Amino acid sequence: MDLFEIFETVKAFSIANPLMAIIAGLIVLYLFYRRPGLSFFILFIIVLLAGIYFTIMSMSSSGSSAKERLIKKGAEPGIITIDPSGFLR
Repeated sequence: MDLFEIFETVKAFSIANPLMAIIAGLIVLYLFYRRPGLSFFILFIIVLLAGIYFTIMSMSSSGSSAKERLIKKGAEPGIITIDPSGFLR
């Protein structure tokens, strides 16, 4: 999942549920107006957690794609075979 997909998901949600998107936007604007310090702190925490989630998901997807490549190649993951010629395969 990349950043573009996240934006597309948010856009699709706001198009499908315009009333909820407007209410969420008004709540965010109200919080930034009344308590900007708290709002920026919460925004920072959300961005930090989203970055951690994005990193974990991208690392896990690269691991699963490597596993699929190994399976398609014919070798079992974690097993090293030796050819009769002495080369590792």
